[in-house]
Amino acid sequence: KEDTKMSTISVSLPDAVMMDITERAQKNGFADVSEFVSQMIAKISDRQKQVEALAVEGINSGPSEPWDRQEIEAIRDGLRSRHGS
Repeated sequence: KEDTKMSTISVSLPDAVMMDITERAQKNGFADVSEFVSQMIAKISDRQKQVEALAVEGINSGPSEPWDRQEIEAIRDGLRSRHGS
């Protein structure tokens, strides 16, 4: 198993936010708030890496071409059907 160095930070949160995080941690089966927050930060970091990889993929895919009115309307219709008017 790889030895992972860990660092600790201290964060001040409003009581209402802390109560919400504590409740979420318990509902999701985490041992404690620290484990929950650590997991959420790791997920955010992973998602950021995915977004950056997709951006690079898009840049490397070649020159862009403007959408025509029909393509724009198809995108709008798709968004409306998924998220409501």
